[in-house]
Amino acid sequence: MHKWNARTEIPAKQFVEWIDIGSSKYLNWKQRYGKANEHNGLVPRDHWLEPLEKEAIVAYHTEHPLIGYRCLTYMMLDANIDIVGVVGSSPIRPIL
Repeated sequence: MHKWNARTEIPAKQFVEWIDIGSSKYLNWKQRYGKANEHNGLVPRDHWLEPLEKEAIVAYHTEHPLIGYRCLTYMMLDANIDIVGVVGSSPIRPIL
């Protein structure tokens, strides 16, 4: 926006209308311009796995390396491994 505004002398407000964004969105972008992207990625969430849970999953996978993650999920439930109760659609891939 800054580049084209300087080259064409068209007001930034006109560009905002053309690209169909709200003026508040543009002002947020303008305030963040040149800054690092600071999001909440490092804040732990309630649904994240604990290190002990990850270790249990990886250890079970190591014992059964040829079985897929969905099947492993049900096998862990059937084996009464009480440490882990993870949804089968979010696999943990062990670091080899």
